[in-house]
Amino acid sequence: MLANSNSVKYTKTMIRKFLAYTFCLLSFAIVFSQENSLSLIHDDGNTIPERISTPYTYKRIAAEQKSFAEYLRNFPLKKAGSPVLLYNGHEKPNQSAHAAVFALPIENQDLQQSAQVIMRLYAEYFYHTAQEEKIKFLFENKTLSKWTDWKRDFRIDVAGSLKKWTRFEQPPDKNKAFLDYLRNVFSYTNTFSMQSYESKPISFSELQIGDILMDAGSPGHVCMVVDIAESKKEGQRVFLLAQGFRPAQDFYILKNPNRINDPWYHEEDFRFPLRTNEYIFPRENWRRLTYLSN
Repeated sequence: MLANSNSVKYTKTMIRKFLAYTFCLLSFAIVFSQENSLSLIHDDGNTIPERISTPYTYKRIAAEQKSFAEYLRNFPLKKAGSPVLLYNGHEKPNQSAHAAVFALPIENQDLQQSAQVIMRLYAEYFYHTAQEEKIKFLFENKTLSKWTDWKRDFRIDVAGSLKKWTRFEQPPDKNKAFLDYLRNVFSYTNTFSMQSYESKPISFSELQIGDILMDAGSPGHVCMVVDIAESKKEGQRVFLLAQGFRPAQDFYILKNPNRINDPWYHEEDFRFPLRTNEYIFPRENWRRLTYLSN
């Protein structure tokens, strides 16, 4: 009789454990399903608006036709799940920081780092929208390098404060010359020159697509605002940040380490020092690049 009673108790105990285990599994499945169903990052789409949805109640701000903001929104993205590649073709060790990767060439030299990749995007925008006269950059020693000069078969070499213009022996192909020009610019520019000569400080409330968050130093770092959405209901805005890094690597949209499946940085996320997935910005330093107004 005692053995039978113990058997019943054992059976009831096992049933309770089984039910508790099943409940835990179901709860996890429900939460996992909800989190993924609410993900703002999608596996399809070739542009930022197609790949990344806005949070609930938020709507993307208007972008003028043929503007730099529209250019960034329509810039092709690599296939979803693509790794961030270094300039040498190797995968970057940290593959958990990005939400999407821009299909922007990085060449095969360690030149197109965080500041230079932003310069590259502005230069590509001007190049492909018949505004080539605006493609000009100031080197760290304040030398002004204009693409319109370069493409007239001249190139510039810089040593310290000295500069020398040299005529090419043979005019190169225009697209190749453009890439050579950019490589030359990247060799003599950095976060210091970008902050000192080619940008101006702005407040957080003034932020537009194309503005940057900068830590100018040696070597320093730069992120760019590549999209903005706002909510009339919440009275707030959210931002997508993108960056290149060092060594030279793909330009990619950052995830927000404080949110699950939501890469947008909300206003309350901007507490300084600001920690992104890969950098700590010690202080607030929002800036507007002057390229568009040149």
